[in-house]
Amino acid sequence: MTSHLGDKPAKKPTLELMDQWLLTKLQQLVQNSTASFDTYAYWTAKSAVDQFFWHTFCDDYLEIVKDRLYNPDKRGKAARASAQYTLHTTLLTLLKLFAPLMPYITEELYMHLFSKEEKTKSIHLSSWPTLDKKLISEETLALGDRFVQILSEVRQFKSKQQVSLKAEVILTLEKKDYTLLEPVFADLKATCQAQKVTQGSFSVQLA
Repeated sequence: MTSHLGDKPAKKPTLELMDQWLLTKLQQLVQNSTASFDTYAYWTAKSAVDQFFWHTFCDDYLEIVKDRLYNPDKRGKAARASAQYTLHTTLLTLLKLFAPLMPYITEELYMHLFSKEEKTKSIHLSSWPTLDKKLISEETLALGDRFVQILSEVRQFKSKQQVSLKAEVILTLEKKDYTLLEPVFADLKATCQAQKVTQGSFSVQLA
């Protein structure tokens, strides 16, 4: 494995929960987009892929894994490898889903990033993404969706307070959310810039 952040690890790592969440969302996207293409509903497919790319992937997931990617000494090499695997898998899948709609830029990126690995000379000759039900977890989906909802509330709070998104906060979660999200507290603290996470009535306070 090289130092490039998007490189695929030599073997599939044990996946972190928020990486499992993204891959579950990705499988849903593959299923829905394939159905749309099969019925010539191209606009529906494009809208779904756009929404996933700009919001689920860029706005949320990239922020969630940033700390793991750039701080392997603190977060651990295994946690970083999980993020790298998920980034690699997701980027390749998104390129293929975008390819019928944006043939030239997807071809350029595919040739530069993935053609050697896939041993296919064009993205338009490569295999279409297939649904992998083993990557779907309803429990992880619920956990990740709640994580993103709380992240959104923290962002809204900082915006109203007119402070930087990097401003540290103290995050208080209700018992149900505290128990649900405890396994991903490291990601939650890093993404929200939470100095600590406590249990009680939900609130966000500047640290």
